[in-house]
Parts: sequence; C-alpha cells; structure tokens
Amino acid sequence: MIWATGFLIFWRRRQAEIAYQWNTLDMEPIEEIRSTFKGQLHRSPVTGKLEVYYPNWKRLLFRLLVTIPMIGINIMLVSFVILLIIRFQSWIDRQLKIGRLPHLMSLTEFLPKILLALVTTIFSDIYKRIARWLTNQENYREQRVHDDQMIAKLFACSCVNSYFSVFYIAFFTHKYIRLSHQLTTIFVMKQFWGNIKEAIIPYIISNTHLSVLIQMSKKGRIRYAERKDLNKELKRILDEWENSKLNTTKQRKDNHDYTTKAVDDILTDNSLNHRSSTSTFETLSLSQAEIECSQPKWTDLYEDYLEMVVQFGYIIFLSTLFPLAAFFSLLNNLIEIRTDAFKLCMIYQRPFSQRVKDIGQWQIIMEYMVFAAIIINCIFCSTRGVFRRLIPDLPFGGEIFVLVCIEHALILFCKIIRSSFEEVPYWVRIEKAKMEYRRRQALKKLECDTLLHRKDSLCHAPNE
Repeated sequence: MIWATGFLIFWRRRQAEIAYQWNTLDMEPIEEIRSTFKGQLHRSPVTGKLEVYYPNWKRLLFRLLVTIPMIGINIMLVSFVILLIIRFQSWIDRQLKIGRLPHLMSLTEFLPKILLALVTTIFSDIYKRIARWLTNQENYREQRVHDDQMIAKLFACSCVNSYFSVFYIAFFTHKYIRLSHQLTTIFVMKQFWGNIKEAIIPYIISNTHLSVLIQMSKKGRIRYAERKDLNKELKRILDEWENSKLNTTKQRKDNHDYTTKAVDDILTDNSLNHRSSTSTFETLSLSQAEIECSQPKWTDLYEDYLEMVVQFGYIIFLSTLFPLAAFFSLLNNLIEIRTDAFKLCMIYQRPFSQRVKDIGQWQIIMEYMVFAAIIINCIFCSTRGVFRRLIPDLPFGGEIFVLVCIEHALILFCKIIRSSFEEVPYWVRIEKAKMEYRRRQALKKLECDTLLHRKDSLCHAPNE
C-alpha cells in the first residue's frame, strides 16, 4: 500500500513537470459542446440568444429507467456466467481427484480457466458498446461530463468482470493455489487476446481493405490509360480523314471502309495489348496520403486507460496473494508499448493531440482504489488466519476490532504520506512564480505607458 501511495504521488509530480513543459499546467478546462448534443432551442437567460437546451429531468429519467437497470442486468449476467465457470472448474477438480477422468483428460483442468478469461474479455467488449450507447443517449452537453460518465460506466462493469472471480475464489473457496493458477491464466490469456484484438486483427483487416483499394486503383488507371490512348488514335485518324477531301464516291467509300476497319483494328489491338501488358506496383499503387486516409480512425483512449487501471488493481488488490502480478504487469506493459506504437504507425490514422493538464477522472479512481485495496488486503489477512497465528487466543470480535484498527491506521498513514509531499515539484513552483512576477511587471509597465500617453494627449489638446 505504501508503494501504491508513493506511485500516485510520484505520478502527480511527474505529471506536473510534463504539464509545465507543455504549458498546460494552469490551463483551465474548456467547456466544449459536443457535436452530437441535441435538444430544443431555448433562449439563454445569460446571453439572451437561442441555444440548444436539454432538460435535466429527461436525462435523470433515462438514467433511472434505462441506464441503471441495463447496467445491473449486465453485472448480474456476468456474475452468473463466472459462477457457472467456477463451479465447472470445481467439478473437474473433484473428478480428477477421485480418478474418474482418464489421464489424458487431465488437460481439461485448464479448460475452465481459459474459458473464463475468454468469456470475461468478450463480455468486456460487449459492455463497452452498451456503455457508449447509454452515455450517448443520456445526451450530455459538455465533453468533460460525457467522458466522466463514460469512465464511470466502464470502470463499474470492469471491476465485476475482472475481479469477481478472483474475490470469489479468495473469500469463499479459500483455494489459493487455484487462485494463483487462475490469475496466471487471466494475465496470459488477456495479454495474448488483447494483442490479437488490438493489433493483429485490425492489421489484417486494414491490409485487406488496402489491397482491395490498390486493385481498384490499378483497374481504374488501366481503364483511363486505355481510353486515353484510344482517344488519341481516333483523333489522329479522324483528322487525316477530314483533311483528305476525295472527289469520287468510290474513294470516299474506300476511305470510309478504311477508317472503320482502322478503328476496329485499334480497338481490338488496344484491348489485346492491355490484357497482355502488366503494370508495375509503383506506377499503379496508391499514394501515401490515400493510404493513410483509407486507414480507420483512432477512436479514443478509454480502453487504453481502463486496461492500465485494471492492471493497477490486480497489483494492489492481490499483493498478499499473488506477488507475481507485478511481474506479469511489467511484462505486459513492455509488450503494450510496442503494440500501441505499431497501432499508431501502421494501422490507425494518427489522432489529433488534445491539450490537458492531467489524466482527469482516472487519477481519482486510482486513489480510491488504494483505499479499497487496504480494506481488501486486511480482509485477506484475516481469512488466511494471520491474526490468529499471531494471537492464538484472540476471539472473533477481537479479530474484527484488530482488523478495523489496522485498516484505519493504514488509511491514516497513507493520507499522512500524501499530505507530506507537494503535488507540484519545487522547481516548477519557482518557475511559475517567476513567470507570474514577469507578467505583473509587464502589466505595470503597460499601465504606466498608457497613463503617460493619456497625460501627453491631455497636454497637447489645449495647445491645439
């Protein structure tokens, strides 16, 4: 827990340094009106102009009747499916223990673990689509409020989707060896499937789409070349025919037959020559701008942030039960860096940058996760009998009292550590103070110059 608190403190300080370097530290959030915001025209009491207005009671009614029930149904459905898979795992373990399954069938022990990792990933993708639809239907005016509501919905379901099976095994079954195997499978499968879903599948789709466009471009340029050559040859023949003014009908008829035969020969030869000719990729491929325009657009950063926050939760929630979570997270991040770079450079259109001073709601979520991790780890220690081994004669009520005292002491200690460090480094505060001093000096000089200019104007006015 001390590491998690120190990590968040270091993150805030490093974030302030980067924000100062990019001149976004003191930037006020701009209330951007979403392009998809819809409503009725209403005269603003502030500006007196007609503005789009959407009543809050409609949004509240939609959240009560649609959003909350749909989120609840999704959470219950995910929990029910996860419980079924866990029970299936228990049944396989019992069958293997009593020897009812053949020796080769012992490989089925890993089937429920793999199935659970895949099911949670599929449900996560489905719920992200539902969360996007619900947030869009709630029709928020400002982009900041829309992002906060979207983050809250995604994190609510991801907590159940990612941590429910782990907490159920730890709190109710107390099979910690199975928990370690389950977490290892989840980390490996999510990393494997995440790289396939985020990089490999979009890369294949993008290349297929690009190859189709290149083939269409080749065919279009071939047709254009055929028509261009044909038009040139026809123009030359028609010019010769018009220039040769023959007097006799026979000569005119022969000339007409000659031109008709020549046109037919040109059409036949032109089609045969172009069928047999092969064009190079360099002359018929798409340009770099056309290739980049054909690539899909980068959607948003919700999934990337959510993946890191869920991973942070695995580390701090299960630090007493699965210390290898930190190692797997480090390995995943090393691979994720290259995967994201590959996506930005090879698959998607590079997105426009947005000026922000921090990561917003995600920082608050991680701070609350640290407090939740303190409570969860204390409960883990109690269920594993750590307190009873230290104090054998401790009654159940005394154990609960000790648990609450330790939990409150750790939370207080984390708050003391957080309040002991400034969120903004010292050198950044000094540089901000220097900039503020220079700004005030420049403002004073401007006011003095303006006052002197007015005095000179007043002195010259009577003389004139």
